[in-house]
Amino acid sequence: MIHNRLLATVLLVSYIVTSGCAAVVVGAAAGTAGVIWHKGRLQETVPYSVPAVHRAALSGLNDLDIRVVEERRDELTSEIRGLLADGTKVWIDAKSTGPNTTKITTRVGVLGDKTFSLRIRDAMKRHF
Repeated sequence: MIHNRLLATVLLVSYIVTSGCAAVVVGAAAGTAGVIWHKGRLQETVPYSVPAVHRAALSGLNDLDIRVVEERRDELTSEIRGLLADGTKVWIDAKSTGPNTTKITTRVGVLGDKTFSLRIRDAMKRHF
C-alpha cells in the first residue's frame, strides 16, 4: 500500500516536471521570492507603477547594451522589444495589477533564456 502511494507520487512529480507545465519559483537564484519562471518567461510583480517599470526597463537594457527596437507605454501597460547583438529577440511587458503594482514578464529568445532574463531583471532593479 505504501509502495503504491510512493510510486504514484513519484510518477505524478515526474510528469509535472517533464511536461513543462510546472511553474518554478526562482527565489533562491534571484534573491527574492515571487519571481517565477514559466514556459520560457520570467514573471514578477513589483511595487512600482507601469511608468516607473518602463523607465527602469529602458535603463537596464541600456546598461546591458541591448538595442531597443520598439516601445509603447500608457499608464496601465508597457511593451518593450529589443535585440541582442546576435539578433536574439528580447520582450519586456508590464501590466498594472493595482495602484503602484505591476506584473513584469521578460522573455529572451523564442524558447526563453532564464539566466539572461534574470540578468535583465537585475539590471532593471538597479533603476528602481
